[in-house]
Amino acid sequence: MDNGRLATFLFTVDADWIPGSHRGLERLLDLCARLRAKATIFTTGKFALAYPDLIQGAHADGHEIGTHGWQHPMPATRFENYRLAPDAQRREWLSRATEAIAHVTSVEPRAFRAPFLWIDGRTFRLLEEFRYHIDSSIPTRRFDGLVGMVNYPHYFWAALEPYHPHLDRPHRRGNSSILEVPPSAYLLPLNMSTLRFLGLRTSLLLLRVLARRSPVLNFYCHPWEFVSPDDGLEFPADAPLRHRRGTGPHLLEPLGTFLEAVLHHGFRSGTVSEVAASAW
Repeated sequence: MDNGRLATFLFTVDADWIPGSHRGLERLLDLCARLRAKATIFTTGKFALAYPDLIQGAHADGHEIGTHGWQHPMPATRFENYRLAPDAQRREWLSRATEAIAHVTSVEPRAFRAPFLWIDGRTFRLLEEFRYHIDSSIPTRRFDGLVGMVNYPHYFWAALEPYHPHLDRPHRRGNSSILEVPPSAYLLPLNMSTLRFLGLRTSLLLLRVLARRSPVLNFYCHPWEFVSPDDGLEFPADAPLRHRRGTGPHLLEPLGTFLEAVLHHGFRSGTVSEVAASAW
């Protein structure tokens, strides 16, 4: 693999509020320790309060702790919507989540990722008000259509590399104090779902394509993907079937192989705050 330049690889984890999924985060942190990889963990406030020792330990080990909403419920009919919900409701969710994570880690979180990647300019204004520095929610080069939740076409042509968005049109560059670090995608998302269902070869090919277009690559996964239903994972019965199919600790092997390949070929492991501290 020739990535042409030294790229920063972000291994990001979205800790939704799904009881029992903490076992998956424990396994992911063990994998990071083995590979000496850094992680940015976007956790819901409820997850942080339910498993404070786990979040505190991750923070103490040098991983970044960001915010992923208050609870990020499933299915979509009940979820926290940071693009369409009334401003007062968004403020309540973000306030509760920020306070919970600050309470657990003793550090105010400065990075945010919206549940289901649903966000708009009003939420960016709210993030500025709450003194956030980074967002990682704009699903550029991705459109799921009817099969998934990423179906807002305005964001498809947003920049692949980090940028400061326009507050009225977040898919365009502007003067927001927030740095947008988009989850990487090029028709397919660079995430665990692609690795699960399309395999290692496709994921590495996608990585090569993205590395030619952005010096920052942003991969994400979820702790629940590494916990099987018979291991105490409490997915709602009406959650999307694709989220519940084939989960379990066996997925750590292909993920580990993928991460080893990424690090072996010279990509630098970092956190979103390290990206923000660079020349962006």
